[in-house]
Amino acid sequence: MNLSLSEMTLTRRRSLIAFVSLSLVLVLLETWIATRVEASPRPGMLSIAITIDLMVGVPLLYYLLLVRKKFLPLSSIVPVCILTLLAIRFILPTSEHSFLRFSEFLIPAIELSVAGLVLFKLRHIIRDVRTARREFLYFTDALRAGIRRSIKSDFVAAVVATEASMLYLVFAGWFARFRTSRQGASAYSYHRKISYLFWALVALVVVETGGVHLVISIWTQTGAWVFTAISAYSILWLVGHFHAARLQPIIVDHSYIHLRTGLIWRARMPLSDVAEVRKRMRSDSELDGYVNVAMMGSPDIVVALKEVVEIESLFARKREATLVGIGVDEPEKLLEDLQNRLSGQPKYPE
Repeated sequence: MNLSLSEMTLTRRRSLIAFVSLSLVLVLLETWIATRVEASPRPGMLSIAITIDLMVGVPLLYYLLLVRKKFLPLSSIVPVCILTLLAIRFILPTSEHSFLRFSEFLIPAIELSVAGLVLFKLRHIIRDVRTARREFLYFTDALRAGIRRSIKSDFVAAVVATEASMLYLVFAGWFARFRTSRQGASAYSYHRKISYLFWALVALVVVETGGVHLVISIWTQTGAWVFTAISAYSILWLVGHFHAARLQPIIVDHSYIHLRTGLIWRARMPLSDVAEVRKRMRSDSELDGYVNVAMMGSPDIVVALKEVVEIESLFARKREATLVGIGVDEPEKLLEDLQNRLSGQPKYPE
């Protein structure tokens, strides 16, 4: 199972590289041809040929290499068409832009169509998220599952769910609380002992952003505001990440360790696959298959596994692990709980 998932990830990566490479070759070739448009006896016909080549070729490559193999949904072809059209306007001489005026109406029409599709899908996504909420421990998992059922792409669902969760948590995370009704489950927080350091980091980014903005603005106002916008997004992401950590504790139940680290790490490790649970040793980081999922710094305990488990990080990227380092606020309680469950004598902490 793990091998097939790894092969699928590798195949998707190869298909993406193939699409980018072939599209780049096609664009460069058409750019070279476009330099001879004005010298051509029939520049209009040559411009139309270039437009058709690119408007058909690039989306077709995208469909064959990514959509048809179900790596990405069909709806994702829309931004590819828009970017291709913009590239054509850049490639062709200004004198040959007259027949491209249709794009002034086409792009807004496509954008309105996409907005309508999103609104139509949104109703189904909300319904699917509500249904999934009964099945999953964490809201972010329910959100991702609901989006996945409508979009039919795990990668796109993972990206959209992460960004949507971040924005939601930035504003609503201050008032939310984690609750679970699952019997025999124990929750372990991992954000409290690093909270002061984390918020100090956020404050540092805020101060640094103001200073760097003033320095960059000496040379370019546009560059300064671009940097500030990126920094502002980073600050929002850090705030959302912290609230995700607060609202997604590590859960241990009868069968699994439900592992979360804010918006970054996620995994579900069967207790039946756990070989050993112990305190971290310095030499652990040098071992093959070791993954540190602590929110900041070094982990407190290490879970050794009998079988390889896949741990997912941002953008649905996966890492295979046999040794997982976990950081929590109360490592002794988690260690005792896991050891008791593994011995068949669970004593749930209050």
